[in-house]
Amino acid sequence: MRNNNAVQRCDFRLHDLIDGKYRVERVLASSQNDQKFKVIDSEGKEYILILLKLWEIEPRLRQNMLACSDSEIKSCQIKSNYLAHIVKTGNVKGNPYLLTEYCESVDLSHFIRNPKLNLIRTIKEILYGLRDLHRSGKIHCRLTPENILVTGNGHVILTNYVILSERGKVLASQGKTLQSRFVDKSLAYQAPELYRLERCSTILPAVDIFSFGVIVFQLLTGELPYGKLTTESDWIHYQSRAKNTDWNKNILLRNEQRDLWMKILESCLSAEANGRAKNVDEIIELFPKDGYPYEGVPGSQVEAPKSIVNGVMLHVMQGDEFGKYYRLTEIIQLPKRIITVGRADNSVFNMIQLSEQISSYISRRHCTIELDDETDTWYLRDGQWDKEAKDKWVRSLNGTYINSEEVSEEGCEIVPGDIISIGDMKLRVEGY
Repeated sequence: MRNNNAVQRCDFRLHDLIDGKYRVERVLASSQNDQKFKVIDSEGKEYILILLKLWEIEPRLRQNMLACSDSEIKSCQIKSNYLAHIVKTGNVKGNPYLLTEYCESVDLSHFIRNPKLNLIRTIKEILYGLRDLHRSGKIHCRLTPENILVTGNGHVILTNYVILSERGKVLASQGKTLQSRFVDKSLAYQAPELYRLERCSTILPAVDIFSFGVIVFQLLTGELPYGKLTTESDWIHYQSRAKNTDWNKNILLRNEQRDLWMKILESCLSAEANGRAKNVDEIIELFPKDGYPYEGVPGSQVEAPKSIVNGVMLHVMQGDEFGKYYRLTEIIQLPKRIITVGRADNSVFNMIQLSEQISSYISRRHCTIELDDETDTWYLRDGQWDKEAKDKWVRSLNGTYINSEEVSEEGCEIVPGDIISIGDMKLRVEGY
C-alpha cells in the first residue's frame, strides 16, 4: 500500500526531467486530474506523458484512485492500428504516469474544410478506431478534432482516450475550469445526455457516435451543427438546439454527396441516444464497400471469442477487476436457470458480485441472467425478483445496457461480442 505522505506535488516545466528519464519538450495541457507533456528520453525517442495529479486528490481517496487508474491503464492497452498505444508506465514523487507513442502528425482541427484531406479515408479510419475501442469495452468520451491525429501519409490515430479518474466527474468538470466568459470549444462535441451528468451515470458508445457526427459536419462545412460557440450565451443556445436535434441541414443542400452525408449525420446527431446508430458498424455500412479496408493487428484481442465450445462467459473489460472472467455455464446452479448480478454487499446474496470501489452506480440487485436450456440461449434482464418489494420485481437505479441499448425487465438475448454496461463497469460476452 502506498504511503500517502510520499505523494508530493509536481510542477514540471520546459526542460525539466520527469522521473530522471524524460525531458519535457512541451507542456501540452492541464486538467483538474492530470497533466500532459511531450517528452524525450535519453535515446532521443519522443512520447506523450500523462501524469495523474495524485497530490490533488484527498488523501483518503488516493488508494482507490490509484487502483482505478491502474485498471484504466491496463484496460486501454489495446492493439490497434487506429489508436495511440500505451508504451510504458511509471511513478514520480508518488504520482503515477503513463507514456503513449508519439508520431509526427497534425491534429484534425488543421484540416477543417481542407481540400487536401482524403475525407472518406479519414472518416472511415476514425470509425475503425472507435470500433476497436467499443469492442474492447472502452468509450473515448472526449472525441474532438484535437484528439484525432493525421500522420504524414494520411493515416488516422485516435488519442487521449485514457481517463485517469472517474469518467463521470471528468466529463462533468469539462469546460468548467475556464476563468473567463468564453466556453471550452470541446463542449460542442458533447452528447446532450452528458449535459446533466447526474442523470447519465453510465457512459455508452452513443456519446462517441454523437461526437463523431459533429466532427463529420465540421469537416464538410467548416461550421458546428448547432451554431457558433464562443460565449456562454452561445452555449445556452447550442445546448437548446442540440437537445431538439435542430442541426443545420440546409448548409448541405449543394453538397455533391448530400444523400450519403445526410444518412450518416442523421444516424449520429439525434438528441436521444437510442435514436442514433446502435453501433459503429451501422455507420460503416453506409459507405461504399470499396476502398480503405480495416487493417487489424495480429494477436489483437479486439474481437471477442465467439466460438462456444464449453459455454458462455463475461469478461470484465473495464472496472475494478479488469480481466476477470465469470463463466456462466459453471456459475449457474441447475436445475435453476437464473444468475443474479449486483454490487458486492453483505446484505444481499448475488451469484456474481461486482466490486465497485470508486463510484456507486451498481445496485445491490442490479440485473438477472437467465438460461433457456431448451434453446441454449442466455438472456439479460434489468433488476431482480424481490419478494419483499411491492411489485416483486425491482429495477436497478441506473439501468442495464447491452451495447448502447437499455435492457428492460422483460430482458434481451446476449451473444458473444455484446458489451454489457452496469454502472461504470463493462463486461464483454465471450464464448469459451
